[in-house]
Amino acid sequence: MLIGSVVKNEALRNQKMICEYESLLTKLPKGSVTCRKSGYYYLRYRENGKIYDKYIGKDTGEVNKIREKLILRKHYTEMLLALQKEQKAIHKILEGLK
Repeated sequence: MLIGSVVKNEALRNQKMICEYESLLTKLPKGSVTCRKSGYYYLRYRENGKIYDKYIGKDTGEVNKIREKLILRKHYTEMLLALQKEQKAIHKILEGLK
């Protein structure tokens, strides 16, 4: 079955990409950048249901780097969700081929 082998290859490729995106997400910061009192920036995130603020500083260069990483994290999360949805569809197809 040519179709079955193509679908299996696609499932393997998707699983590999899911693992890669998950490992990339662990390296990027969570949360959002907030500004308090005369330009002092903080990274606000949740951990175990509790909200934390990590001081970044006044340096706009550092703030922009963190904002870029947060945008990248959002993109990776969207890609991961799309891959997981596609993976479910592939598994349904594979079940139908059996």
